[in-house]
Amino acid sequence: MKKIVLTALALTPYFLFAGGFQLNLQGIKGVGMGGAFTGLGSDASTVFFNPAGMNNLSGHHFTAGFNYVMPKVSLQTPETANINQTSPNATPFHFYYSGQLNDRMKFGFLVNNQFGSTSSFEDNWQGRYIIQIIALKTFMFQPTMSYKIHDKLFVGGGFVYTRGSFTTEKAVPVASATTTEGKASLSGSGDGVGYNIGLFSNIYSLKKETSTTDFRLGVSYRSSMPIDLPDGEVEFTNIPVSLQNKFPAKTTFVSKITLPSVFTVGFSVKHSKENYSLEFAYDLNYTAWSSYDTLAFDFANNDTPDSKTTKDWQNAMTHRFGLDFTYKQKYSVRVGAYYDKTPIKDGFVSPELPDATQLAYTAGLGYKVNDKFSIDLSYIRQSARRESSLESAGFTAKYNRIVNVFGIGLNYNFSCKAKETTPSIN
Repeated sequence: MKKIVLTALALTPYFLFAGGFQLNLQGIKGVGMGGAFTGLGSDASTVFFNPAGMNNLSGHHFTAGFNYVMPKVSLQTPETANINQTSPNATPFHFYYSGQLNDRMKFGFLVNNQFGSTSSFEDNWQGRYIIQIIALKTFMFQPTMSYKIHDKLFVGGGFVYTRGSFTTEKAVPVASATTTEGKASLSGSGDGVGYNIGLFSNIYSLKKETSTTDFRLGVSYRSSMPIDLPDGEVEFTNIPVSLQNKFPAKTTFVSKITLPSVFTVGFSVKHSKENYSLEFAYDLNYTAWSSYDTLAFDFANNDTPDSKTTKDWQNAMTHRFGLDFTYKQKYSVRVGAYYDKTPIKDGFVSPELPDATQLAYTAGLGYKVNDKFSIDLSYIRQSARRESSLESAGFTAKYNRIVNVFGIGLNYNFSCKAKETTPSIN
């Protein structure tokens, strides 16, 4: 019984701060193109995708948007024909700014949600000793600078501050005189600091009489980020008196979780003519999930055994593809796809995180209202199936996950005006 309780506790923050709940929704135009944006640098979301790309923009650019995430997860177990998550919809948002300090220096800033989710089940469901309710909110803040080495090569970087909070509940398999099981409720918050750096190059521009073809390359690196959880709180309810020394009404814990680093190489080709442009983009993400080899919790109550759980996640690659067709620099149609390999091995799949290798499809629209203001729309369709187990809890299931994501973004930009000079009289 003791082992089951502590295993359930250890699963919670790990799922929240990592895994398939990394929100790759950071820019509506980029989402419509499958998330392939590292080698584009065409709006303010480049502050996130590749900070060096800010030097590909002139003037001041603002981008704000949010996504409406509609998850639907069901599972089958040998004992139960169908179990549905009761998770609510989510609305992650983002804001980006890129501004011009001078001809060589750019400054940017972002606020976004890079991790976050809510999963919940009915109180009496079969896996209630693993999870009942879990919720996460994260906010990232990143001041950023970019420098033009010469016309074809830019560098950039910024510091990232993250603040996150979570809550969760699950049943505890102990019986008392008034109830057949107890309950564990966890809550906590933590913060961490990392960085984001990048290179951006306008490799080559092929100009003909009626057309131009631009080749661009981007490289970015988002560092790993240690998240300290210094004062998490645990509450146990409906615990028999004989076990309250080990599972007291309240205690605290200390833990540390490291978010993985992400290395990305992106390439784009844009062919432009008088009335239209066609742009292709490809990104390759390499996410170092192997930083999650173990997860440890140190409980303040000396009688509550500390926990150390082996995770054994593996590094994973994601391939992203996108196309943008723009007519008369005003109307845009976008499509994309990405192939995302799960980092979770068989034997480690938990019901609140049924992550699976998947091929997802995206689409988007853009409309330029005038020279300063434009609107973007995006859509993602995810569908994945997997049969696997969580061996530490003796839980096996077939999972079916469908996620629809709708996004809208607003963009505003204005150019820097040249300073007027008054002729001198000699």
